[in-house]
Amino acid sequence: MSDTHTSGAPICDVDFYDDVNIQNPVDAYHKMLSLGSVVWLPKNKLHAICGFEQLTTSLRNHRVFPSGKGVSINEEINPFLVGSTLNSDPPRHDETRAITFSPLTPRALKDVKGRIEREANNLAETMANAGEFDAASDLAPHLPLTIVRDLVGLGAHGSDNMLDWGAATFELMGDPRERRDAALANMKKLRAFLEDPATLGALKPDGWANRATQGGIAHGFAPDKAVELMRDYIAPSLDTTISAIGYAMMLFAKHPEQWQKLRADRSLIANAIEEVVRMNTPIKAFSRYVAEDIDVGGIRLKADTRVLMVYGAANRDAQKFPDPDRFDIERKVRGHVGFGHGVHACLGMHLARLEISSLLNALADRIEQFELSGPVVSSVNSSIHSFASVPVRVT
Repeated sequence: MSDTHTSGAPICDVDFYDDVNIQNPVDAYHKMLSLGSVVWLPKNKLHAICGFEQLTTSLRNHRVFPSGKGVSINEEINPFLVGSTLNSDPPRHDETRAITFSPLTPRALKDVKGRIEREANNLAETMANAGEFDAASDLAPHLPLTIVRDLVGLGAHGSDNMLDWGAATFELMGDPRERRDAALANMKKLRAFLEDPATLGALKPDGWANRATQGGIAHGFAPDKAVELMRDYIAPSLDTTISAIGYAMMLFAKHPEQWQKLRADRSLIANAIEEVVRMNTPIKAFSRYVAEDIDVGGIRLKADTRVLMVYGAANRDAQKFPDPDRFDIERKVRGHVGFGHGVHACLGMHLARLEISSLLNALADRIEQFELSGPVVSSVNSSIHSFASVPVRVT
């Protein structure tokens, strides 16, 4: 694929995948947006679509911007990814998504809502009694790791490794650099798990992974291809929700007036979640293959190249979201791309909303105020924006 710049796009000297921008990408988003809706990143050797209108229009055009060739910027990695619902196109995408999405519909989640709410209340009580805790390590992972991991039902070996496999998958969708070997080793372990004949028998019988696998077989998939469907639950079901919860706690600690609004009016919780996800955008960017020449934002993108779809920048585009760096739980935030867009909108977004809303409501019953009690430390992952530490004190 070509790595030269002949499109006339503004040149942006941001290295999107260096550690500074991985951990704190907002400045990079604004720098790209200040130059145009489509820019050339010479340090990464690809174009980036960062304007909201241009990005959403492109994401809906899966004929020109297919996912079936993988969504990593690294062509060596894409063969590991192809086959999952994220890394496929209609009609195959629609068929697999119908199978894996069935337990994640709002209607289906009613069956687990009570369980999630009870666990959220127990967790909130523990955190409130503690008085001080790390929202990134003590709070954010709890619901995904205690409930969602069990619902997926990968068996002991699979469940114990879900976080590592998910993190590795997201690392390799970007440019992990010195972390590449470790991520690739974890990806190979995931591949071995999926290819192991014993895996199918170890799945929890009523778990989502087993239901998806059996559903695939019923739809005529070969068993080895049906097993691949469980990948839809491994990466997205944990990391992105953990990211959003940690970010929410940081925002409410920095903006106590917004927490007071939420406590006073619980009807704001749903919109608050959307605003948190907009500002955080857990998945910073994925790439797309360009299948044919096309003009985007006045820039000619050539066929047989890769383009970076920068969701995080689109969610900070002032033309769509005025004063985009202001956290406002009453903002008209509908249409943000924090959960993706188009046919590849996040498979688990309804589950994420249920987990976060249950937790925010339980915390609001018990906690009057959050304040940061130490420095916030970002995690390092080339695709996921999250925190390693968000120390908070509560009253």
